[in-house]
Amino acid sequence: MSNKQSRKKTENDPIANRLDALIRLFIEMNKPKGKEKFSEATAARILKSAGLTPTEIAKILGKKSATDVAPYLYPKKKEHSD
Repeated sequence: MSNKQSRKKTENDPIANRLDALIRLFIEMNKPKGKEKFSEATAARILKSAGLTPTEIAKILGKKSATDVAPYLYPKKKEHSD
């Protein structure tokens, strides 16, 4: 199955949509009231450790694309000034 067919199947799969919604709900429920300890960055890193791709993570967090979650997953390296 090609990547395009796989993506189309996932987008229209009601089970995948429900799982995305449940994961989003669990993330929201675990945010403490008043204090934002459990940030989107933390959620993105947890989802990445579970083997999800940046595109899948973006979809779960309600972002438009993988580039929106990339800063959470791949922090910029500090440059050394010589």
